[in-house]
Amino acid sequence: MNASIPRAQHLSGPSLRFLLRGVGRAAIWTVLLLLLLRGVLAGPSSEPPARPAASSSNADQRSAAFAVRFARTYLSDPSPSALDPFLAEGARIGTGRPPGGGKAVAQAEVTETEQLGGGREILTVACELRDSRTLYLAAPIVRSKAGEVAALGAPSIVAAPGQPGADPERPRALAGADAGAIQALVEKFLPAYLAASEPSDLTYFVAPGAAVQPLGGGLDLSAISGVTQLGSGEGARREVLAAARLTDPASGATYPVVYRLDLVKGARWYVRGVEGALA
Repeated sequence: MNASIPRAQHLSGPSLRFLLRGVGRAAIWTVLLLLLLRGVLAGPSSEPPARPAASSSNADQRSAAFAVRFARTYLSDPSPSALDPFLAEGARIGTGRPPGGGKAVAQAEVTETEQLGGGREILTVACELRDSRTLYLAAPIVRSKAGEVAALGAPSIVAAPGQPGADPERPRALAGADAGAIQALVEKFLPAYLAASEPSDLTYFVAPGAAVQPLGGGLDLSAISGVTQLGSGEGARREVLAAARLTDPASGATYPVVYRLDLVKGARWYVRGVEGALA
């Protein structure tokens, strides 16, 4: 009996301490692994990514969708009853005549946007008609802080690619002794602009060194309903608005439009540019 006691003490001495030391190391490593795993699961990668600000992209999409609907309606039914729901308060568009045979637009998309500041922009919409022609409409719109979109007036039917622009100033009557010469230039230039197929066809009307891409035919000028200017100046550089009605011989439709003409005076008055304009 006495001889067995030292043997038991011999087995429970260093061996027991070694065993406990190993268990302790295992426990520490286990805790460390658990903490590491917890950090990985609870770290930044487990959180949902921050959503990008949607206001600008959604506003752009909203403006584009509005411009497409406005352009489609304008080409399909240019009547006040159809267009008034699109217009901003105080905006007006003259009465047109819809194309024969119903809707004219097969598909439409925004091809160009120009920001004007103050929530104003002009979107150029390419409208492919059902007879395989394509018309480009420069539509002036305004977007409120709440994201609501409305049209500021009649669009312009422009050449491709359109170069729309606008000025928030209210139009005024042509000023000064050159009013008659400016009126005469507009009345001669617009029919040529609509009918010409090459920029060289407009050389007589266009300022030296400038180039204007004509509309290339397909639409006829029915009437010029008014010529006004932006600003009150009487100098040798004018921005004028030419309100007109265009007729589509293929469909019988009539469209009210507004063009902004950049004019300059040399030996006589010339056109430096044609752009879309606010009505």
